Amino acid sequence: MKTISTVRFRPKPKYFDFIADQLKERADHWASRGTTAKVYLVQDDDELIFQIILDGMDTLIENQDEALAYLDTIREYLIKYPEEEGHTSARTAFVLYESE
Repeated sequence: MKTISTVRFRPKPKYFDFIADQLKERADHWASRGTTAKVYLVQDDDELIFQIILDGMDTLIENQDEALAYLDTIREYLIKYPEEEGHTSARTAFVLYESE
């Protein structure tokens, strides 16, 4: 079943463009994989939202360590969310319906 993963980032203001560029490269990295249906990077005020639609949950699980290692490379440029979330706010869900 397709899976959608959404990760919200709040870059420190002076690093906003730097983080946007880093996440664009990350989007291209994911888009080049055969298991990725779509990748989006959008801006909502002071947040960058990285959204990826994968062919299945297995891909997300298999790449979790790589994703966390990547986060470690940009963590210092991010504003922390409340303690329960950390430097990102992430959600993953199953796609129940997709229009043609």
